[in-house]
Amino acid sequence: MKITICGSMTNYEKMLELKKYLLNMNFEVTTPEPSCPSNYEDIANGSYIDTCEIKKKYDLINKYYQNIITSDCILIANYTKNGIENYIGAHAFLEMGFAFVNKRPIFLLNQVPKLDFYYQEILAMSPIVINEKLEIIANNMLNNSIAKEENSYGVEDGI
Repeated sequence: MKITICGSMTNYEKMLELKKYLLNMNFEVTTPEPSCPSNYEDIANGSYIDTCEIKKKYDLINKYYQNIITSDCILIANYTKNGIENYIGAHAFLEMGFAFVNKRPIFLLNQVPKLDFYYQEILAMSPIVINEKLEIIANNMLNNSIAKEENSYGVEDGI
């Protein structure tokens, strides 16, 4: 199973920790990568800014879209940022939309943030909140895989 982790680059180190856990659970894992080596230091000291120019120059939106559509699901690493609990930024919200329209399950590490301007839209995408329990992803994906396999043999149709 392949999973793509999405989230704010200010939480890059935390996303790498999630990646380690998921690799130990036998997932193939994709995480966002800084566009150039000098950005690692900026990320580490909290001064990294992901600008429009960087996104265009390195085609980051299209590249990550490709990661999402070749994954079995996505995990939104929605940690607190700038005082907003369970923060989901514009880019992660866009990535949720990519997953949703491509029928990929969306897992949220933490609860849906209580922000009026997109709360209902997030709920409409039916994300699965795991409350930092990564084993829920493995169990859910395994159950979905079994259901798909059974359906391909006509089990659910009574055949």
